[in-house]
Amino acid sequence: TSLVDPLPHQITAVYGEMLTRQPLRFLLADDPGAGKTIMAGLLIKELLIRGDIHRCLIVCPGNLVEQWQDELDRRFGLPFEIMTNDKIESTRTGNWFLENPLAICRLDKLSRDEDLQAKLEQTDWDLVVCDEAHKMSATYFSGEVKYTKRYRLGQILSRITRHFLLMTATPHNGKEEDFQLFMALIDGDRFEGKFRDGVHVMDTSDIMRRLVKEQLLKFDGTQLFPE
Repeated sequence: TSLVDPLPHQITAVYGEMLTRQPLRFLLADDPGAGKTIMAGLLIKELLIRGDIHRCLIVCPGNLVEQWQDELDRRFGLPFEIMTNDKIESTRTGNWFLENPLAICRLDKLSRDEDLQAKLEQTDWDLVVCDEAHKMSATYFSGEVKYTKRYRLGQILSRITRHFLLMTATPHNGKEEDFQLFMALIDGDRFEGKFRDGVHVMDTSDIMRRLVKEQLLKFDGTQLFPE
């Protein structure tokens, strides 16, 4: 049903890792060039066909919104609407999110606008996808957690959706505390505040996948990227 020839790692991500999880709370952290947009598109299309989702929100940096809209339309025939100021002002209900079941929003527009966040919190979503999700980070420094506006947005998004998919090629900045704060967006019960008793590395294998370039193969078993 899609104009795409998925690669092995894209098929295993969607059909092996993500579709099997109900609800899906997952971090897809494959290396750059793995085609995370294609994997998200395959997932969205499959869940729509199965009748499992009706409302899907994509949150990404502003420079990627058109690319997301174009790829989802061209490859998957999915008509996503990009939120703009004009569209917000011309809503019938006063809440743009209610009127657009397939929506794409700019990360910083949402994270900086408390009115929009209040409207967002009045809505329910079946699936929220966050691209370049590492931007929604918080930092732990000398016993204090410093929350950013983007992180607060991540917490809101996590609450208002059943399926929550974070995508980034750089999930870990080298500090385990920051990584666990980031993972708390997916599973707050498991990660929230656990690092305060001294850092120990948590097992994330059931909610995260990371393949590096060397592990990405074509169907004939040869490497996707040159050495």
